[in-house]
Amino acid sequence: MKIYYIIFTLLLTSSHVIAQANYPVPKETPTRLFYIQHSNNHNTFVYDANVIKDSINNDNPVHDYRIEYADNGQVKPLSEIQKLMAYGLTITYISPNLYEMYLAANKDKLLYLTLDKNLKPVVYTTINKRKMYLDKLFVQIKADSSEFDPDVEYLLFIGTDFNTKKAVTEKYLIPE
Repeated sequence: MKIYYIIFTLLLTSSHVIAQANYPVPKETPTRLFYIQHSNNHNTFVYDANVIKDSINNDNPVHDYRIEYADNGQVKPLSEIQKLMAYGLTITYISPNLYEMYLAANKDKLLYLTLDKNLKPVVYTTINKRKMYLDKLFVQIKADSSEFDPDVEYLLFIGTDFNTKKAVTEKYLIPE
């Protein structure tokens, strides 16, 4: 049983490295929640928390934008199509400093925005029965899919295990 776990971990890690070789990493901010990259190009979708003093801004909890690395790293707002079809967040207030969110592309994968014990904004989720803080999402798009209607092969959720605080990558296969 243990050998299968090691092989699976090696395969998962190697697919993570192959899928993201030479991808730029956006400059870190104190309120960075996570960012999304995909296999079609290096453009990156970034999500930062809007924090006022020691609280998440109830009116606008998340600032989202894109970095167009293919266009000299210009920072731009998400387009309306990007917001509606894939990268926009739907955010629901749960209680002070706790929000439930999901991306337009996947309403089934819930994300939770909160403040950690140091009052740093974080997002956590559960993937493959593992609770984790999310740092990055990588979307592997099938090679033969259309640019305007991409067919996603899988998602890599990259972050930190909620309990052990160790780095973790979880591969999530898109249900057919």
